[in-house]
Amino acid sequence: MKINFIGGAQEVGGSCIAVETDYAKVALDYGVKVGESDFEEFPDDFDVVIISHAHLDHSGNLLSLSQAKPVIVGSKITRDVTTDLLHDMIKIRKINGNHFPYSNKHAHNVKKSWWVRDSIALPGMSIQLYPAGHVAGAKMACIRTEGKEILYTGDFCLHDTEILEGCNPKTLPGALDVLIIESTYGGKTRPQRNKLVDQLFKQILSTIERKGNVLIPAFAFHRSQEMAKRIDKAMKEGILPSYRVYTISNLANRITGYFNTYKEFFTHEIQKQKSPFNYQHVRHLRRTKQIKEPAIVICTSGFGHAGASFHLLNEWAADEDNSIIISSGYLPPESPLKIAKEKGVLINNGKKTQVHAEVEQIELSGHADQRELVQMVRELKPKRTVLVHGELEQAQALSEEISEITEVSIPKRGETIAL
Repeated sequence: MKINFIGGAQEVGGSCIAVETDYAKVALDYGVKVGESDFEEFPDDFDVVIISHAHLDHSGNLLSLSQAKPVIVGSKITRDVTTDLLHDMIKIRKINGNHFPYSNKHAHNVKKSWWVRDSIALPGMSIQLYPAGHVAGAKMACIRTEGKEILYTGDFCLHDTEILEGCNPKTLPGALDVLIIESTYGGKTRPQRNKLVDQLFKQILSTIERKGNVLIPAFAFHRSQEMAKRIDKAMKEGILPSYRVYTISNLANRITGYFNTYKEFFTHEIQKQKSPFNYQHVRHLRRTKQIKEPAIVICTSGFGHAGASFHLLNEWAADEDNSIIISSGYLPPESPLKIAKEKGVLINNGKKTQVHAEVEQIELSGHADQRELVQMVRELKPKRTVLVHGELEQAQALSEEISEITEVSIPKRGETIAL
C-alpha cells in the first residue's frame, strides 16, 4: 500500500492524499489553494474521492474531476454546500474575466456523482466516516486495507462550540497503523473558548459605546452562521445591547437555509429549535449600500481580499471609532487582513490607507490547537503519525510534542510513503 501526499503537505490549502493498493485507489480530499488563479493538476484515476468537509481548500478541485465522474463520498450538507461553493467560484471567475474551463454543468456533475454514506466498501478495502467537529458535516475517514488501519482527520476540533459538538476521540478506532492529522495550529495554544467569546463581546461593546462600525469578515460556510447566531443570542439575552446587525453574502444566506434543514448536524439545543438560524436581531442585506450606520456587519470574504469585506475594510479602516474583528487564526501571507493587522496599512490599486480602526484577532477557530492535537495522538496511540495541512514551522512544533508517543513524519508535496 502507498500513501502519496499530492497537496496540503507543509502548507495550508490544496489538500489531497492518495491511498493506493493493488485493487483500489482512494483520494482523501480534493482541494484548491484559495486565492490562487490556477488549479493544480491532480490525478483523476480514483475509484472513490472522500471529501472531509465543504471548505474549498478540501473540495474546490472537484470541478476538474467532473468528466472522470468517480464516486464522491461525504455528508449531505457537505454535498450541498460544496456544490454551492463551486457554483460561486465559477461565477466569480467569470466576473473577474479569467479564463475558466468549467461551467455550472461541471458543478452539477459533481453533485450527481455524490454518495451520502458513512461507510463504503471497495475490493480489499473498507472505509468508515466519523464526525470531526470543525464545521457542519465534517468527517474523518478510516481506511482498513492490507491488514492496516489508517485514519485521516481532515480538519477537526475536540472542543464544543455554541452550535456544534466537537469530535470525541473515544468513538474513533485506536491502535492505528497510521494517523494522518492536520497541524494548522501545531505550535499554538488558544485560550478557552468562553474567554474568547467574552473578548469578542467586549470589543463589540466598546465600539458600540463610541457609535462605531464593527466589521467581521467571515467565511460564507459555517463561520457566518455561527457568528450571526452568537451575536443574535447575546442580544436576546441582554449581553449585548440592541444594535444594527447585518449579514451581507447571498451565498451565506443560501447556506443558512441548509443549516435550518439539516439540524441533525448540530447540538441538541439547536435541534430542539424550529428554525434555529432565523435571527431576531440580524438582517440579511444584498449589498453594502443598504447598510445604515453605525452597524455590525458580518460578510465575506473571510480573508478580506474580496467581496463586501474588502469594500468595507477600505471604507472603514481609517476611522478610529470602528473595529475590525478577525475571527480566523490562519491568514494567508498577502491577505489584506494580515497586512492591516501587522503593518497598519491597506493597499488598494497602489493607494495606501492608514488603518486607525482597532484591529483585533480573536481566534474563534474550528481547528484543534496544539493541546487538542496532542490529546488526539495520546488517545489513539498510532504507530506512526503523519502531519499535514500546516506550515512547516507549525508541523515541527507539533512533532516535538508527540515524538515520544509515536513515530512522526512531515512529508513534502509529492512524497510517497509505502507500508
